[in-house]
Amino acid sequence: MAGKASELTFQNNIIQQLLANGWLLGQPENYNRELALYGEGLLGVVKETQDARWQKFCKLYPSNPEQKFLERVASQLNKADSKAANKGMRTFGILGVLCHELRDRGTRFSLCQFGPSTS
Repeated sequence: MAGKASELTFQNNIIQQLLANGWLLGQPENYNRELALYGEGLLGVVKETQDARWQKFCKLYPSNPEQKFLERVASQLNKADSKAANKGMRTFGILGVLCHELRDRGTRFSLCQFGPSTS
């Protein structure tokens, strides 16, 4: 039982550190277990930061674009081969999606924004 108590303490410490540095705490009811995503937050960021791209995506998928987008993200995240000989395959998985954008039928979404390289 001591192992579980230590793990819970460690987990709570990580959560507190993330919250202290601007991360948001997700609510269980907003978590999509099927896709393993907090879709509401992801969609909010994309719509807020890339409206023109989002509008183009909505025209491509007029019937439930939010669900289609989340399914596309989940699909990309589930494919990962960082050592693939085909460099295109390296764009999958968490790091690939964050570093190489999400692409679908001529639309591109940046899911990560890096700070400037100089101070």
